[in-house]
Amino acid sequence: MTISTIAKLEDFLAQQLLSPQGYAQYGSGDVSKSELTPFVTELRKISQAYVAHEVGARLSSPINGTTAAEAYALYYTIINAAKIAHLFPLMSFNTPSISMLDVGCGPGTAALALLAAGSKSLDLTCVEHSAAMRSVAERLLSKWKGEAVVSRMRIKASLNVISQGSFDLVVAGNMLAELEEEESLRTLRALISRVSEGGYLLLLEPGQQLHSRRLMALRDRVCVEYPDLVPQFPCLRDDACPMLASSSTDWCHGTIEWRQPKLNAQFDDLLSFNKHRIKYSAFLFQRGGSLKDGVRVISAPSKERAGIETLLCGKDLYGIARIRKGARSELNRPLEKASVFDRLMVSSPCTGNLPEDVEVVAAPNS
Repeated sequence: MTISTIAKLEDFLAQQLLSPQGYAQYGSGDVSKSELTPFVTELRKISQAYVAHEVGARLSSPINGTTAAEAYALYYTIINAAKIAHLFPLMSFNTPSISMLDVGCGPGTAALALLAAGSKSLDLTCVEHSAAMRSVAERLLSKWKGEAVVSRMRIKASLNVISQGSFDLVVAGNMLAELEEEESLRTLRALISRVSEGGYLLLLEPGQQLHSRRLMALRDRVCVEYPDLVPQFPCLRDDACPMLASSSTDWCHGTIEWRQPKLNAQFDDLLSFNKHRIKYSAFLFQRGGSLKDGVRVISAPSKERAGIETLLCGKDLYGIARIRKGARSELNRPLEKASVFDRLMVSSPCTGNLPEDVEVVAAPNS
């Protein structure tokens, strides 16, 4: 993800969804409070609905009109698009156009992220149950101008009305968490049936403990029921998640460090929110893919009494790795400097105290 990607997308959203006067203000500094107040009012309602939502129950949509849909698009699109843009480089497509199915598309978030970040055209199919949100998504996607374009677009209210077919990329972003347990499992199976050979399935949920652990459990179901769907991120293994099995509280999630764009930051000030960092949980699968080598950093390295410790996960490996005091060297420095979800190649993978001669190398294209 580049700063220009997110800045370009926010400028586009401001141009399309603010008044001409508001967009002029955005270009020169802060947007007036009077311009943003209607959106802030709706964002408070939306936020309260998500906070009150019980995990495992169906969420009644808080988007009940055009202003609410536009408010969601102005604020949350940037945050969720940053997650999509962050994960997009993990996928490889050999064609100039990507066929994408986005279920729970909201205002077209995933497509807008890919359009802003990439150069490939999109053959796009979106599913969104909110009529107001569908209207905003169609407006935004039809007006996008850039190197990447939408070659074809269909926006439907239900997955059931879309004819059978397969897609290079199937996305479910912040959607499964809004469904009841059985409904989320049925929906997931329906999405899996639409992934083409060599195609990708991206499941993305809010970076919160209960949502993340629920997504981890769904990941285990996918690995058991669909062995041809191979984990690509963050997992380097395709058996049961060891974190889920060993703890009732731990949750696998990452954090995106970003330069928050100015309108998003202004909304934060008005709402007393804080999106200076973005937490997320995600799993990426590829049909017919291969597991990657190495180990994945699951917790940021920290200085403890016994040395520098971090939690690692890889094939047949899960546990704390420790660089003992006095054993720090250029060979193991990449482990000490690693961030969560970095993939590392280790000369002799192990947990516990690392031998002094272990060499650690950061893997490209993690």
